[in-house]
Order: sequence, then structure tokens, then C-alpha cells
Amino acid sequence: MDITSAEQVAQTFAPLGFALNEIMPQALERAQKMMKIGNMPVNKYPTQFAHNVGGAAHSLLCSTDTAEWTLNPEATKKQLHFSRDLWTARMLSRGGLDVPGAGTNGERRAFYTNSLLADQGSPEALLTHHGFLITWNTRLATGEVELELIHTTSPWKYGSPAHVDLRMPLAADSEGLATLRFAPPVDDDLDGLGLIDGKGMFQQGAFDEDAV
Repeated sequence: MDITSAEQVAQTFAPLGFALNEIMPQALERAQKMMKIGNMPVNKYPTQFAHNVGGAAHSLLCSTDTAEWTLNPEATKKQLHFSRDLWTARMLSRGGLDVPGAGTNGERRAFYTNSLLADQGSPEALLTHHGFLITWNTRLATGEVELELIHTTSPWKYGSPAHVDLRMPLAADSEGLATLRFAPPVDDDLDGLGLIDGKGMFQQGAFDEDAV
């Protein structure tokens, strides 16, 4: 995959990333209040908490500008599914996983199966359908929410390295986007390009220990 294609992906997702970085801390706060009202500690009911965050995020996104990205209003259970032209994205809680797997669900496995974003530098690869994952992770003590964009090429067996050809953090604003640059990842398990910050740190997720 070439750097130009990776930068195009980053620019295309930038408006959605800006919006998600704005509303996700609010969704987290709302979800925490719901859990408190129900006397349900987050550490005992992590799945319900993740559902509450997703529901709150869906509600907030209905009145948030996401530019050309559209939130699918028909998604069952208020799942966070987005589309823009031929590209679609699904938002998932990462929890303790590095990258959530497709499991055995046929529809989900099909969504995880994508052609390479750039095949020997061919620009046509960016003009076909692609499905992306947007994963979120939280640090409850600070209210921080980490967002990552991941492009998978095929499902993988549980315990095996994720099959991805692009992975990057979703920047919170234009300034944050401008400070990021592309370089090959330091992780040999990843075949594609990762997005690293100005300090040279490959972004693979900072909050795994406190993940919910």
C-alpha cells in the first residue's frame, strides 16, 4: 500500500473522526449515569455499559454534523453504521481485544472481507466498495475515548494476528490530523501501513489495561 492512498483514507474519514471525538466523551458520561441509576457497576456489567455508550452515541450523532458521512437510521438495535459513497464503516467496542474479530456470523465475516486499499499503486482500488471498522476504547478515570480506524482484508481465526492493511487513530481535529504521518508499522504481525505521530510512536491503542 502506498502512502498517498493512506493519506486519502485519512482525509476522507477526517470529518467523521472529528464528530466522533466530539460526541463520544458525552456518550460515555451519559452511559455512566445510566449505569449508576440502575445500580449496575461498570466492571460487573461491561457489555451493558458498551451498549449504553453505543445508544447514547447514536442519539448524539442524529444531531451532529458528519459532513458527507451518513448514519444508517435503519440499523437494528441502533448500531453505529456509517456510509459515504461506496465506503461503509461499523463502530465496535474494542474492549480487551486488539482488533474485534468477525466470529462465525456470515454477514460480519463478509464485511471483514475487503480488497486491498491499494494494489501496486492502482488508484482504482480507492473507487470500489470497502468496509472499515471504527473501534472505541475508554479510560473511565479520565473520560478519554480512543478511536481507531481499521481496514480488514479477511476474517481470521481466534488467537491469530488480525488481517489488516491499514490502521490509524482518528484525529480529533485538523491540527491533530496534520501532526500525523505514515510509516511502516513496527509490529511484524501487521502487513500494512500504520499511522504514527510526530514522536514516532506507532498507534496501536493506549488504553488496553483499562479497557471496558
